[in-house]
Amino acid sequence: MLDKLTNNYDAPAIIIREDILKNMFRSGIALACLMGASYAPAISIAQEAASDISAETEAERPLATTAYGAVRGRIDEGVNVFLGIPYGADTALTRFQPAQPPASWDGTLEATAYPDSIPQLGSNNALFRSWAPDPAPGMSENTLGLNVWTPGLDDRARPVMVWLHGGGFQNGNGSSAAYDGVNLANRGDVVVVTINHRLNAFGHLYLAGLTDDPAYANSGNVGSLDMVMALEWVRDNIAAFGGNPENVTIFGESGGGRKVSTLLAMPEAEGLFDRAIVQSGSHLRFREPEEATAHSRAFLDILGIPPDELERLNDLTGEEILEAVRIAGEDRVTDLYWSPVRDGNSLPYHPFQSPEEQPNADVPMLIGSNKDELSLWLMRPGSEPPPLSFATAEPLIGNYVSEDEFEYLVAGYQSIYPEYSDADILIAIASDARYSGNAVRQAKLRIASSDAPVWLYQFDWETPVANGIFGAPHALEIAFAFDNLENSRSMVGEPADAQTVADQVSEAWISFARHGDPNARGLPFWPSVSDDQTPAMRFDTVSEIDETYFEAEGEYLFAHD
Repeated sequence: MLDKLTNNYDAPAIIIREDILKNMFRSGIALACLMGASYAPAISIAQEAASDISAETEAERPLATTAYGAVRGRIDEGVNVFLGIPYGADTALTRFQPAQPPASWDGTLEATAYPDSIPQLGSNNALFRSWAPDPAPGMSENTLGLNVWTPGLDDRARPVMVWLHGGGFQNGNGSSAAYDGVNLANRGDVVVVTINHRLNAFGHLYLAGLTDDPAYANSGNVGSLDMVMALEWVRDNIAAFGGNPENVTIFGESGGGRKVSTLLAMPEAEGLFDRAIVQSGSHLRFREPEEATAHSRAFLDILGIPPDELERLNDLTGEEILEAVRIAGEDRVTDLYWSPVRDGNSLPYHPFQSPEEQPNADVPMLIGSNKDELSLWLMRPGSEPPPLSFATAEPLIGNYVSEDEFEYLVAGYQSIYPEYSDADILIAIASDARYSGNAVRQAKLRIASSDAPVWLYQFDWETPVANGIFGAPHALEIAFAFDNLENSRSMVGEPADAQTVADQVSEAWISFARHGDPNARGLPFWPSVSDDQTPAMRFDTVSEIDETYFEAEGEYLFAHD
């Protein structure tokens, strides 16, 4: 089954009508085309947007100096907040190529607005309603910006926590209200950073199989190289924001967890981070060049560009490229889920397959998943529970298990959970096949290839939203890690009812970032994974250690590895 983990991606992109797609470009693409320069023009825009800030408060607002120029932010609940700091130049200037550093600026950049998101398709799941930033950021290829929350602009050398957003490698940004760093910074005296980077075709259109032009040698992984550039910015600048560049934790959920997994396998990321947290995103294989080349040919067909005329890609607008992304998803061209490529350059090997020491082998890891991950896609309020069949599950887990393996798992899981309904069994199998099983696989592979410690967790707390039909779905734990329940009411319900759990999760994440060990106040002792044991923290109102975590399920799920 391990060879079926190549398409180890997040949920299919949600298709958006063409008229909605055009409205989504309300500010980003038009401005990028008109202004056609790196992040510097965005500075003047930000300055105009912030012109209503009175002179009387100017001296009270936080001011920091980066390698490229000064930035002025704002204060939110005692935390210094800087939004939209450029860490790279406009990627329209280096489309499908590694980005360039940002242009330096004179004067002071008004860092009070989130950076543009890369052009992308969106999502309309009601569970995420309260996550929407207000105002919503624009979209453009001038997207390489990051956001910083820090308790102090001093020399305290605080732990730094760099969040990599979810959305597969297809959509998302660092601007969600669920990722607001105020509470986490205040609670743990840590510096929180969120970033934007290239996604979908902009970040992972592999062209190296179609041309010998060295400019495109890394085209399938430029989105991942953007993250490396952001981490280099953190290394070089975070001390000015009260952070410690020698204590950096990368953490992310879903696609963000897959990005953490990817950075762990990248030699270019060596030494840029010190701990890693993978939340529901254990990525074990990348696309092979042959597979990625086939995807790219199909995409070029949609654009009407022959493989020997790649220079025409630079004549397209961002909107035209995104329209092709939409058509590709709508037409089900391939398993066209944009993701990193084992290209022999920026990603020379799949995770844990380097013939020498694995990259970033000394980095402690915290890995986990949620109990009912796939309920997010399988359950619908007001509808009947889904039938227990491979046909129901195939769109979500067909790249992980065959129909025969699914029937084998059904019999096995029914023996493990005799009290479960058919829908419960379906959700358990799908969730474990796609997420929890890979979390355990990743932990075991890490232990076998490194002396760095690894801890496992499972998030069990069930949301009461929609009469509790979702249980503990995909992405539920994010608000708990950030201690942001108020910003996630649409997913968690009444915050007071869940605060005890948020206290435990956020304290564990902070402890791991500070010490490289998630043992924290309010939790029982949490042992790390060993060669023959996979204990896991089961987060709930009263959290407990499961000494035999996933042993029963693994007998069936790993039987075909």
